[in-house]
Amino acid sequence: GRNGLGNIYVWASGDGGQEDDCNCDGYAASMWTISINSATNDGQTAGYDESCSSTLASTFSNGKSTFRDAGV
Repeated sequence: GRNGLGNIYVWASGDGGQEDDCNCDGYAASMWTISINSATNDGQTAGYDESCSSTLASTFSNGKSTFRDAGV
């Protein structure tokens, strides 16, 4: 699909919440991966988001900020 220009990897920054850290994730922390986080509709981080220095962008999620309400 990219005429021989290689692959583009987009990876979720993680969904382990405050108990996890995607800097330890071999895929999300790879320099060859674009790591994406999520935000609620009021601009807060989702309850399941992980702290991660490799995150390059954020996109909107389902608008819930707690695990109990997340319902994917």
